[in-house]
Amino acid sequence: MNSFKSVIGSGLLVAGLLITAGPAVAAGSDDGFAAFWTQFKAAVGKSDQKAVSQMIKFPVFYNDPRQASDFPLIWKGAFNPAQRRCLAKEKPGKETQEGKVVYSAFCDDIIYYFSKEDAGWRLTSFGVND
Repeated sequence: MNSFKSVIGSGLLVAGLLITAGPAVAAGSDDGFAAFWTQFKAAVGKSDQKAVSQMIKFPVFYNDPRQASDFPLIWKGAFNPAQRRCLAKEKPGKETQEGKVVYSAFCDDIIYYFSKEDAGWRLTSFGVND
């Protein structure tokens, strides 16, 4: 009887893990976004500005088109402590825009857009969440 309970308990544990991991895995398991998102969140969480800047496709639209040299302004405005905490918890949504898969994450009044470029997934623009 104990082995039967053990099997059922293990099955419930596995089912619970799959249900919990399902959305994250489904969000990008076949397109590489999940791995990118994990790296992006880690870099943002550590305030690793160099790593974050390398995950942005420049020029990037942030109020106006911005170049890599504008990154300190971008960091200050779009990655303040509250937004970094928000991004750590955020689960990006997947959508198709003009036939291309993009992901977006919402934090406060900023929408962060990600798309797959030649160099892989990159943050490609910011928008105001209206």
